[in-house]
Amino acid sequence: MADILRKSHKLEIFAIFLAGLVFLLPRAAEVAHFATPDEYMWLTRSANFYYGLSHRDFAATFQKEHPGVTVMWAGAAALGLRFPEYKDSITHQVNPDEFHTLMSGKDVPVTLLELLRDSRLILVFVQATILLICYLYGRKLLGAWSALAAFLLVAFDPFHLGLSRLLHLDGLMSSLILFALLSFLAYLFEGRPADLIVSGLATGLSWLTKSPALFLLPVMGLLVILWTWQTRSSRERPVRTLWRFARMLLPWMGIAALAFAALWPAMWVAPLHALQQMFSMAQGFAEGGHGSALFFNGQVIPDGNLGLEYFYFYPLTYLWRTTPFVLLGLGLAAWSFIRRDDPFDKLNTRWTTIALLLTAFAYLAGMTLGDKKFDRYLLPVYPLLDIIAGLGWYGLGSFLRDKFPSRTARTAVLAGIIAVIGMQAGSALSTFPYYLTYYNPLMGGSRKAPQVMLVGWGEGLDQAARYLNKKPGVKRLKVISWYATGPFSYYFEGQDRSLWYDPGAAPEEWDRFITSDYAVIYIGQWQRQIPGPVLDYVSKLEPEHSVWIDGLEYARIYQLP
Repeated sequence: MADILRKSHKLEIFAIFLAGLVFLLPRAAEVAHFATPDEYMWLTRSANFYYGLSHRDFAATFQKEHPGVTVMWAGAAALGLRFPEYKDSITHQVNPDEFHTLMSGKDVPVTLLELLRDSRLILVFVQATILLICYLYGRKLLGAWSALAAFLLVAFDPFHLGLSRLLHLDGLMSSLILFALLSFLAYLFEGRPADLIVSGLATGLSWLTKSPALFLLPVMGLLVILWTWQTRSSRERPVRTLWRFARMLLPWMGIAALAFAALWPAMWVAPLHALQQMFSMAQGFAEGGHGSALFFNGQVIPDGNLGLEYFYFYPLTYLWRTTPFVLLGLGLAAWSFIRRDDPFDKLNTRWTTIALLLTAFAYLAGMTLGDKKFDRYLLPVYPLLDIIAGLGWYGLGSFLRDKFPSRTARTAVLAGIIAVIGMQAGSALSTFPYYLTYYNPLMGGSRKAPQVMLVGWGEGLDQAARYLNKKPGVKRLKVISWYATGPFSYYFEGQDRSLWYDPGAAPEEWDRFITSDYAVIYIGQWQRQIPGPVLDYVSKLEPEHSVWIDGLEYARIYQLP
């Protein structure tokens, strides 16, 4: 018996170690292989955040309505470690052009790409730690092996994997929302104050990352209402029920608010101004649409405003961005949940599943109300549904194990579950290091995706830069490209130029285009047909080189006469 217990203990330690590795390694490997167009902005904001901290100008730590404070802490930490003299090299807050010019100086000890890499690595380590703690909570809520199956699907979700290794908001916010939810559920089931404190801290950090995480307030409130109603006795007075509700929810809200204020220096000196700016600007951001052309479902929306008539935007993009194994797992979970099969025969598992679904649908509804829509805005839903899908696959294995109790059949069932997880991992890792280029093969894969979705967020521009770097006299080459600052410039050794949205409307911009040696045209441009004059011009030329990723053309390089 003692040998069995020791063996079981070793297996559990191995499972935890395995989970930690799969959360970390796929996110950390080749982390600076390409850049996205938003990250150069977050590098600049992080630099201003660092300047505000070092000069005790705490109001300056408000940089954006998102507010992105956690991301800026990571960027500021990387800048402080690699270039602490930065705080003494400037006398004011800088804009992106000023920051990139300063960081390109000869005496700067770190390149922008190295700074981006180090900032990303900090966030990757933080997120891998968060996901590992979520897995430990999952073991308590769902059982050791069902939790492992569920979180391995999370670890290899291509969309979450791709976004959670960037210097950006959505990946971190989605991990923190999951963290806050699971730790809160652990508090409901076991009543440990430590879990309530952890959930409050995770919630405050999610608010500091991106304002849509505020939806946790009504979601947690509803969960507490359901819990207090279910656990109340028939003789319990309403006042007592209300007190139990307040005793759970109010301390959680207080801890979250305290973490929000303590970790954002702007809240120390001008809290009302920071909150007013945050909420007013965030409302305008959500209601304003994109302000530029957007491609969706085979059509170009000139103003990029996706109102409620596009209510199907997020469900459709979810189908494209998730994997067949998650979709099948969700179907299996529904079947097992209705039948109350293992693991859904346990109260904790059923409650956790309901909470995950409730949170996912609440977030989906909230995002649908906004006019500005991107597929990545729905990211918090992915790990929530991945966990349910993992429980579905575990439920199928449990059903087959009970139906066919022979040793051979049980081994086959285990091998089948491992194979499913392996295929989920293969779906993500086959696109390495461009995880965001994955599209669900059930929907048509990367071959069909450009007919439905706006494709490309900088992937492939690094390859275009590397191709041009092999040209003789590359230092003198003038190359104009879409998403030039960051996705192209961080890798190009010559003179990069940004392609303006409509150079036909500005003669000087058009002159800058036609006097360049090369032009790099990106997939999102020909999907949206922007800028029209540029696409008309290059349509008469043959591309010298094209960049292909996963069977899809992402960029074309034209030599300009």
